[in-house]
Amino acid sequence: MKNIFKFLFFVGILFTSCEDAYNVDPDDEILESNAITSVADLEKAAIALYGTVSGSNLINYSSRFTDDLRLPADNRGQGVQVHTWGITAGDTTVESLWFNLYNVISRANRILAILDDIPAVTVDEQVSKARIKAECLGLRAMSHFDLLRAFGLSYDGNSTELGIPNINYVVVFEQPSRNTVSENYSFINNDITTALSLLDASYTDNTRLTVNALNALKARVALYQGEYATAISSATEVINNVPLATATEYADIWTDSSESEVVFKLKRTTGDGAVGTIFQDTSGDIFFYMSNNLTTAAINYAYGASTAVPPTDPRFGALLDLENSSFASGVFVVGKYLGTTANFGLNDVKVFRTSEMYLIRAEAYARTSQLDMAGTDMTTLRSNRGYTSITTYSTQAAALTDIIENERRVELAFEGHRYFDMKRRGLAISRTATDDCGSASGACELASDDYRWVMPIPQTEIFANDNMEPNPGY
Repeated sequence: MKNIFKFLFFVGILFTSCEDAYNVDPDDEILESNAITSVADLEKAAIALYGTVSGSNLINYSSRFTDDLRLPADNRGQGVQVHTWGITAGDTTVESLWFNLYNVISRANRILAILDDIPAVTVDEQVSKARIKAECLGLRAMSHFDLLRAFGLSYDGNSTELGIPNINYVVVFEQPSRNTVSENYSFINNDITTALSLLDASYTDNTRLTVNALNALKARVALYQGEYATAISSATEVINNVPLATATEYADIWTDSSESEVVFKLKRTTGDGAVGTIFQDTSGDIFFYMSNNLTTAAINYAYGASTAVPPTDPRFGALLDLENSSFASGVFVVGKYLGTTANFGLNDVKVFRTSEMYLIRAEAYARTSQLDMAGTDMTTLRSNRGYTSITTYSTQAAALTDIIENERRVELAFEGHRYFDMKRRGLAISRTATDDCGSASGACELASDDYRWVMPIPQTEIFANDNMEPNPGY
């Protein structure tokens, strides 16, 4: 029976757009080696690699799973299973995340496997080869990290729990087992370190991985791992090179008309990847409103703003679809990814921004009892959002609450962070009657120790791999 499942799984792969998370058809490997014979071919393969990176999967899951959204009457079942924590190993959202990220890893490994054999005739070609290798390693590290955050437990300093398989080779029908969380972090950090050693700092294309983007990734990984000195130093490298957007520049980031503080983005033109359609469709039907919890707990608590009028903070003009929102009635339509009239909901996806680096550094300062430094970073960030007050902290607990629960929640809203921030902090989800408790079955409380904070390994993966252990509870 097990072999039947494997066969059916493989056959299904042949007739779908996605492949097994790790496995590569041997014929495909041969064809690729024949097709890529020059540095110019490597460049084309690298561009194609970036095109496989999804910008919406993590945003989708994080937004719908947490307390940042609520269901309106227009919702016809879109995302309800994730929103009410009814996810299973067969959930398509979970499968999409797993297979997309391992597809990126597989493609990166295929380029890396042949890269050293491609001749570089000129100095420019040698530089290009080194850059492409760094990009492949960086995207491989980022993909492993996103998989680990979703499908593994949070790092506890000595994490021997199961994480995800480390894949650094072209797999041909092997059945890799899961590495430990600690092994995952070692693997990820090694890829980042190697990638940084290969890149020239003069390369500044923010649609590709640069030294700044790799340092941003290093800072994010270090924060999650509890390596706060590294988080501070890596975030500082980015902060020194990519200035924050000012209050007047901020709105243009979200219309793709400004590159201010954008460290790395996924360029989106036409076709797939319209993030805005997570929240509403092209016909104007609203799938999710911004939650009252986010409005009252983050906006009012942090800034004392009234929900009767739009706050003056420039972030809210970007965060909300002001044309369709009603502050008086408490209806807040997500507007961070409105796109254009021709391409509704289609925006470039900002993977790393300088504001996140300030938030990472402030949190790392707070966790190492450098409260004055944490306050200085928060004052700087808030001053670039139009606030004149100076932020100070008297206790570490107060600092962490303000940085994570207030500022990160507002600044990084609907960018794929809330789920992971709550998970790593051990926070429970508690929804009120105005935010789906009572109106959506099973959507009231999710305890901090609930098994569903860790995503299920997809059932198709378990069927196809005898060595794949499922996560507890599924």
